[in-house]
Amino acid sequence: MKRLFQDAKPGLWLSMAAAAIALVGVVAYVVIYMATAAQTVDRVFSWLTFGLMLGGAVITFAGEALRLPFTPILGGACFGVALANHLVETAYPLADVLTGVPFFGGNPVLAIAFSVVFGVTTILNVIGAFMPHRK
Repeated sequence: MKRLFQDAKPGLWLSMAAAAIALVGVVAYVVIYMATAAQTVDRVFSWLTFGLMLGGAVITFAGEALRLPFTPILGGACFGVALANHLVETAYPLADVLTGVPFFGGNPVLAIAFSVVFGVTTILNVIGAFMPHRK
């Protein structure tokens, strides 16, 4: 573990922070949506978003541990597609709120909260991808 961080630069720290936030966020994502869903899963929850965020976190952690230079791009691609998919699903409950007609369903507060978490993860990873990771 000491060897992993001994020659770290800001890019590594940002990528690891993004992966850690993604991992915590994806665990909260699945736990909260499963806890708030009565008999069916909430409209905003997507297994694709869950899988891509988890995959991006694993790719980023493994890539930094193995010192692979291309993994920030792969992790960023996973995070970006997961964020885009979640934002598409977030549009449905927001449409209900803006029109005042409960048609699509979904929890708009959770949708926006996870949009922020996934957005921060994606931005941190993209910034870290363009910075040096090792000395």
